[in-house]
Amino acid sequence: MTAMTALNAERIKLVTIRSPLWSALAAAALSLGVAALQGATAYGAAGLAPQQAAMGVAVFGVPLLMVVAAMTVTGEYRTGTIRYTFAATPNRTLVLAAKAVVCALFSAVFTVVLVIAAVAVARLSADPMIGADLSLAGPEVWRLALALAVFAAVAAVLGVAVGALVRHAAGAVAILLLWPLVVEPILGNLPTVGPRIGPFLPFGNVFTFADVQWLFPTYAMPWGPFGSLCYFVVVVAVAFAAATVVVGSRDA
Repeated sequence: MTAMTALNAERIKLVTIRSPLWSALAAAALSLGVAALQGATAYGAAGLAPQQAAMGVAVFGVPLLMVVAAMTVTGEYRTGTIRYTFAATPNRTLVLAAKAVVCALFSAVFTVVLVIAAVAVARLSADPMIGADLSLAGPEVWRLALALAVFAAVAAVLGVAVGALVRHAAGAVAILLLWPLVVEPILGNLPTVGPRIGPFLPFGNVFTFADVQWLFPTYAMPWGPFGSLCYFVVVVAVAFAAATVVVGSRDA
């Protein structure tokens, strides 16, 4: 099977299986709900920045899209169809890479749509004076959309890797949601440990790259925003490499 055939097969699976699509709808609902709250509760002369309007996309939307990516792997292991996938495409690395590419493209495009929708919702729910900076014609919105699309694409590859390593949906979902939403914020805020390990937390770095505030203190990063993205990419690449080795060495 060629690479294009493998990609097309994974695309068909993604758009026809219900559970990933329901997770994507949950990501949209949470992202837009947070945007509406941000707009409705915003006050002050500073106005509402696009990063605040799209905070729900970065904090909740992208992790749920990671879950979608993991489900493309765990779902096949749960139903046993992974055996047929590997029989049709004996090159297991190609299968995993095809899943990663399809999920990364889907997550990136969906995230751009979510950012635009979140900015529009926040502007509609905010006072006209406060939401004046939330213009879709402004370059800041599109820079943010691009940054979060890159974040989502790389995070989707991480989702595929975790799904392949864990195999079970419950375990993969727990890891992918607790890691950025609970574990890293707790570690980063520990009084003695946080300042030392904070600059090396993967999601802390990618939030720095996207310039979206979450529950992380301000660290003295040893690199700039682009370096933070590179650090996150390296972590994901290591996880994906480990997943390809594990998938290739154990029974389906």
